[in-house]
Amino acid sequence: MSPYPHLLSANRGRPTTRRRSTASAVLRTMTAASLAASALLMASAGPGTAAPSAPARTTAGSALAVDASCPVGTGTVNYTPGITLAPKPTNISFTGSAGPCTSTDPAITAVSGYSGTGQGDLGCLTGGFDATGSIVWNTGAVSNATFSSVVDLRPGGIPVIVATGPITSGKFAGSTVELVIALLPANPLGCFNAQGITQTHGPVSLTVLH
Repeated sequence: MSPYPHLLSANRGRPTTRRRSTASAVLRTMTAASLAASALLMASAGPGTAAPSAPARTTAGSALAVDASCPVGTGTVNYTPGITLAPKPTNISFTGSAGPCTSTDPAITAVSGYSGTGQGDLGCLTGGFDATGSIVWNTGAVSNATFSSVVDLRPGGIPVIVATGPITSGKFAGSTVELVIALLPANPLGCFNAQGITQTHGPVSLTVLH
């Protein structure tokens, strides 16, 4: 039986036009993401690449103040089981680094590393999860945070994880961190097989706001 019964017609032996168009749309989206990432890699002058950033959130029409901004970085996300088209319960772990950074604390110049784990219903293009994680700054200071994360499509068809949540302790406690990770699988066709995509790697941006 097909793992995608909702993409089949009443005649189970014959795929519908909808299934073919959905598959084509996903391939176009993931391919566009890979091409866009390649362009970013070639254009970047720094040690990493800039992820499609999350817009600055506002309060009563005013932009939030930025404690730290790290628009250039790289990150890896692991999925167990591998993600496919249809969102399903998934365990997630993520790691990465970013820099250079600008900050209200002049000693902060980079994210030496960030990491986290979470669970949620996730697919190649949709879904979300809750997570906990930590950010280690170049000074050795640590920010501990909780995240609410969703998969979002950005201009150019790039799927990204947007993870937002409060810093609960450590450096910048009380502020909000926004982590944007581009989802760039090595093989987009993995969305269509039983194993799914078990890892993505791509550009990252990290911002701390209050």
